[in-house]
Amino acid sequence: MKRFCLFLLFVLPLTLPAQENPIDLKGYFYGKYRADRVKQFSWGDVSGQYSYFDANDSVIITADVKSGKEISRKPFVKTSKNQKIKDIEKDGVKVKDYDDKLFIFTKDGENGYFVGKFAKPDNGVRLCTDTGKHIVFGEPVHRSEWGINEGWYFSPNGNYIAFYRMDESMVEDYPLLQTGGEGAAIDWIKYPMAGRTSHHVKVGIFDAEKSFAQNKPVYHYINTAVSDGEFLTNVTFSPDEKYLYITHLNREQNHSKLIRYDLQTGAKIATLIEEKDDRYVEPQTRMMFMKNGNFVWQSDRDGWNHFYLYSFDGQLIKQITSGKFDVIEAIGFDEKEENLYFMTNKEMPVDNYLYSVNLKSGKLTNHTPEKGTHYVRLSPDKKYFLDERTDLHTPLNTSLRSTDGKVNRMILSSENKYAAHGLGRDTIFTLKNKNGDDLYCRMLLPPNFNPKEKYPCLIYVYGGPHSQLVTNEFLSGGIFLHYMAQKGYVIFTLDNRGTNNRGSEFEKCIHRQLGVLESEDQMVGVDYLRSLHFVDNDRIGIDGWSFGGFMTLTMVTEHPEIFRSASCGGPVVNWEWYEVMYGERYMDTPQENPEGYAHANIIPKIKNLRCPLLVMHGMQDHTVIQKNSLELLHQSVLDDIQIDYFPYTTHDHNVLGLDRVQMWHKIEQFHDKYLMSR
Repeated sequence: MKRFCLFLLFVLPLTLPAQENPIDLKGYFYGKYRADRVKQFSWGDVSGQYSYFDANDSVIITADVKSGKEISRKPFVKTSKNQKIKDIEKDGVKVKDYDDKLFIFTKDGENGYFVGKFAKPDNGVRLCTDTGKHIVFGEPVHRSEWGINEGWYFSPNGNYIAFYRMDESMVEDYPLLQTGGEGAAIDWIKYPMAGRTSHHVKVGIFDAEKSFAQNKPVYHYINTAVSDGEFLTNVTFSPDEKYLYITHLNREQNHSKLIRYDLQTGAKIATLIEEKDDRYVEPQTRMMFMKNGNFVWQSDRDGWNHFYLYSFDGQLIKQITSGKFDVIEAIGFDEKEENLYFMTNKEMPVDNYLYSVNLKSGKLTNHTPEKGTHYVRLSPDKKYFLDERTDLHTPLNTSLRSTDGKVNRMILSSENKYAAHGLGRDTIFTLKNKNGDDLYCRMLLPPNFNPKEKYPCLIYVYGGPHSQLVTNEFLSGGIFLHYMAQKGYVIFTLDNRGTNNRGSEFEKCIHRQLGVLESEDQMVGVDYLRSLHFVDNDRIGIDGWSFGGFMTLTMVTEHPEIFRSASCGGPVVNWEWYEVMYGERYMDTPQENPEGYAHANIIPKIKNLRCPLLVMHGMQDHTVIQKNSLELLHQSVLDDIQIDYFPYTTHDHNVLGLDRVQMWHKIEQFHDKYLMSR
């Protein structure tokens, strides 16, 4: 559920003046408001040099960081290597390559992946022949949890490819109805529901040199054991390509093991790190190797996500970072491996900064002290970086900087492409919950806001793990919320307990009781809104998608007296119908936690609904299967409750492309009907 899109809204006011120049929603998809950026920026092989494309994408300009002077201008011409890639793509699709040595592609009319060499652009060698019905290889597994976003991994020198093989034959089928064309058909997918049978996964090793020499796939499997943990993630090669490291996680997801395997034989050598947690362990990052054989590991074992230094044999040397802040993303070491660079929100939970830590002294340095959200690209030697900074009122400022602080030169400031539309004023602030936690909130007021007026209010909620909606960046919350504010709505969003980047206790406290603490925190926001003289307490609506759909339904059935309208999409209504990896992490199995599942179940609560409700769902949804919303409809019939329902026949969990504009209009018109009239 980490990848859920956040769906918003759009409205024509009936009692408030319409915005004269509303945001062009379709234009947004055509790039009308795209921020100005340095095109095709890349660091050069020489320290302090970088290149980028001119405005017409026809010239490659190389320049010096310190002086800002151009070094060269060269026309962009496709090389023979580019042509070879293009020729191969006539019979398939190039997927990924390693340092111009290997690439993986698909072939028209054939299933599975093939491996080729640029020096020999022929039909390639199949990655794996150990296939069959319901066997998937070279694809992300475990439903893309724990940082698994790809199905194969190249070794450091490009001599091997580690790949996943997943057997789904034992997993239950679920039907997706296809209505396109003259008839209809069923597309059966495998969907492992909580507490039921899951799939089996193995990791294979493709030997590139032997495979090309023999013109056939030469591979073997790593000898993983289910007893070490059936979920396999964070696959990592050692720098010398002698070992493969895999993090195992047990079905209960409360015990992980980092295990070293012999690459050639696949034999288990040693368990280096074990971590346990009464609630859950969630390994999402790979180990980072140093030249001396030591490695850096990330863990939230002390309550916050931090770096730990280990020896080659798995002995803890020391904790590198500490404090009440989370490491958000590791970037890498400098050339001498004296400093480790990373992104963090240490200064402010809604911001994002580039930091480094000295591995010897533990000294922390903030290289981007300006408030806001920084997106950085460091040079290979970590001496320089491109810094794209944004905040609530700044679209994007791009600078070239040095990590020693001596260079800080603005090279591009994006104009505000929305300036002519008159955006509303947005602010970020905190409220305290019963536990004393700071809950970060964002409020967006209509343009030409008049504090003497009474405004309708729309709450946008997600509230689930791996989400942070309240961030200090331009158009925070997305274009559609700002569009709604233009139309006369007060827009409100709150990050409750269960969301991330606030330490493990803040996120993990929802374990086994989804919807309880989250809705308690959301009500802190609701009570605050109801205390504001300019918010009309009789015109409060709520909207959310996916986990946000679950939260929307929870709020309107547990606090039906508050809301005048509600909309949601792709909602989980019964966690027993959600998948193993995500669902069991936060709820355990239905057999282990019947009380938690029962309390979170929306089905018996729908009888409490008092406000108009719009429910949307993609009929091709692989993430939250449509059974959730259909069973909700069935219960609403039994309880004589009216629900407006709209299925998106061709869409998966997210409504994408220009169809999204239609969805926005639907949500907009629905809330307009009930919130824009007194």
